[in-house]
Amino acid sequence: MEIRQLLAWVTAGIITVAIAGNIRIPINVPNPTNSQADKTNDNKLAETRTTQTTEESQEPRQLTITVRIAEPEDLKVNQGSNIKTGQIIASRDREKQRLEAQKKQLNLSLQKLQSYQPLPPTPPSLLPAIKALPPNSYLEQEAMVEKTKASIASIESQIELKEREIEYLKAVKYLDPIILDHETVKLNELKLKHTSAMKDYQLAMGKLQTAKDSRAYQEYQASLATARRVEQMNASRSSYERQLAEYQQQLAGREFQEAQLQGKLNEVENAIANLSVVKSPYDGTVRRIKWLGQSPDGSLTAEITLMVRDR
Repeated sequence: MEIRQLLAWVTAGIITVAIAGNIRIPINVPNPTNSQADKTNDNKLAETRTTQTTEESQEPRQLTITVRIAEPEDLKVNQGSNIKTGQIIASRDREKQRLEAQKKQLNLSLQKLQSYQPLPPTPPSLLPAIKALPPNSYLEQEAMVEKTKASIASIESQIELKEREIEYLKAVKYLDPIILDHETVKLNELKLKHTSAMKDYQLAMGKLQTAKDSRAYQEYQASLATARRVEQMNASRSSYERQLAEYQQQLAGREFQEAQLQGKLNEVENAIANLSVVKSPYDGTVRRIKWLGQSPDGSLTAEITLMVRDR
């Protein structure tokens, strides 16, 4: 066919040329609790299709907008409604309110969690040191023992000499008996002194033994006090380590809960940010609203047909 003939037919109106185009308008993002696949589906853009004829009669062109909403009330136009450019066609108001309420609750929970700061345990204080025992000494008692021993030895020596003297006097002839009696009295006095010295010796030995027993008891009590002190220190250290482990566990749990809440809050904020509003790009009339069905995530899909006149 020749080009001139084709142009002539077009001019005469024998051939009508149809121009089709596509326009994409973003719609709401789904609930953040849906699966990743549902999020991908909810992020699809509202598809619009336009068809325009080039006839000079200025007939209105048709604009088809497909939107995904959570419930029928999210659709803001009715069939036959006249709409203006920029007028809202679909908006997930209740979904946004629900997400805003969820965001508020998450913020409150996060603030409450952040305001709680567990207190670290107090390290155990050092127990007072045990006073050391004085130096071990029995000099006084031992000196008394030696003194009494020396006294006994001296008296025994005197008794021995006196007994020899008396034996000698008994052998002397014509000795006055008074002299022998006198020396015998002295011997008896020495024996009495010996008995007293023996008692002093026994008393000194008793004091020495008492001092040694007292020292042994003091050392025993000191060892008990040391053992109790070590036991108390070990118990305090064990208690502190247990409290410290609980404190660190509380911190870890708090950080985990905070991370969980922050993650949920980020998801909700992203969902709110992606909840877009579908607006009409032109002035026109809603010719038809067709419900296309329900998605697995519960969202509804509607097709809105607008009749748009060129300005």
